Formats: sequence, structure tokens, C-alpha cells
Amino acid sequence: MNWHIIGDTVRGASHKRSDKPNQDAWAFSQDNTCTVLAVADGHGSSKHTHSEIGAQLAVQVALTLLNDFAHADKGEDSRQIKQAADYLPSQIVQAWRAAVDTADNGATENPKDRYSLYGSTLIAALISTEYVLYLQIGDGDLLVLTDDGQLQHPLPKNIGLIANETFSLCEAKAIYHFELALQFFNHKPTPALIFLATDGYANSFTDQADFHQAVEDFQQQITTHGADKIQHCLADWLDETSEQGSGDDVTVAMMFPSVVQEQPAE
Repeated sequence: MNWHIIGDTVRGASHKRSDKPNQDAWAFSQDNTCTVLAVADGHGSSKHTHSEIGAQLAVQVALTLLNDFAHADKGEDSRQIKQAADYLPSQIVQAWRAAVDTADNGATENPKDRYSLYGSTLIAALISTEYVLYLQIGDGDLLVLTDDGQLQHPLPKNIGLIANETFSLCEAKAIYHFELALQFFNHKPTPALIFLATDGYANSFTDQADFHQAVEDFQQQITTHGADKIQHCLADWLDETSEQGSGDDVTVAMMFPSVVQEQPAE
């Protein structure tokens, strides 16, 4: 099955007013084996002055490692794939820290301080012909819309955090704060829509019901108007969402099965 990707990121209304950069990032990769989609949200506070770079590094690391994972596991049985997936959080954290070390280039002597400067969350999804893998550290949302219209959260929500606290790649024990789910298509059908967003999107709605309705509306708009039209309008919609809502940077990225149309016979 082929998968279509649409997404965009916009600088938050409050960041425009204070002349701060967009701390969010998103990226995807695709070949005939798998599709990978990732979003990240740099923390942006005075303790995390390079977090927009940290977010960019996070999505690139996720793409590289999840692509490697998909290709290395091709032909293996489900038990082996599950065992390999358990190592992904530590691999991602190690690769992200190595990327931060390179980006920082010795400017920050203490590693603890260095990683904090680049602190970021991460959400990613990998879909292959056999399975879909979801992972997340920190806030933001990953939702799945099924063919029968059910909206699901494949990953549990972190509990024990208050206010704007979030887990982060920069933490010493980051590997213990990842949530990961691996679903095989011989047990679950392929998703109709996989939706990833930084927390600036959900925080722009008055309640979870309105947020969920917005996700369902995306799927309806794609069906009605086509992916190209939604991609063309997405940045303007996200700008409006931030302006009328959280004021935060907003990133939304989606993947869904491509509609293959038969060409008329000549």
C-alpha cells in the first residue's frame, strides 16, 4: 500500500510577537519498503536556547533509525521485530546526543547543560507492509483514525506531570520515558489516517472533543477536496489556529493510504 504525506509547521502567534524562532520541526521519508513520519517540539525556554536545532536533530535521527529498523527487520518474525523495537529508545537518545555534540562543537563543556540547551520532544510513526510502529517522548499527540471511524490513541498518555511539564530527550533518564507500540496487520487493520501534532495544536482547542473533531475533519476534507488542496491551505489554517488558540508553534503531519485511480483505457 502506498502512503500519502501532508504536513506543515508554523511559528506561533506569541513567538511572532516576541520575535522568537519556530521551535517545532517535522520530516518524513518514504521508499518501497516503509514510510516514516516524525514531529518534534523544542522546549524554547531560557534553559533551552538551542531547542529549535534540537528538534530538527530529533526528527532527522528518528527518520534514520526507523528506516534502518524497517530495512534490517525485513523478513524477520514478529517476536524478533518486537525484541529489536525495545532497543529503539536507547538508540534514538544516543544518536540524538551524538548529533547535539556535533552541532554544539565543544561550545558547552558540561554534557548535562549541553543536552538541556537543545532539549526537545519527539513523536514518530513507521509503517511497513507488515506492521506499524509508534513511539513518543514528551507531550504532543499521536492519533489513529480507523476505517470504521474510530479515533484511537495507540500510546498511553504520560501521567504524573503537571502544568507545562514534559519529558524530554535531554533528560538523563530519557530512555525510560518513551512510549512505544508495535501493531502487526495480521492482528489489526491498516489505519485510515495517522495524525501527529505538537502540543500547540491540541492546546488551541477548548476541550478534547473539539480537538478530536478537528482531526476527523481533516480526514473528511482530504476525502472531499484531495490531499493537494489540504496541503496548500494547511499553513494558513495552522496560523489561524495558533492566533485564536494557544499562541504556540503548531505542527501537524498526517499520513494516509493513497487513492489509486485507474486510468481510462485509450
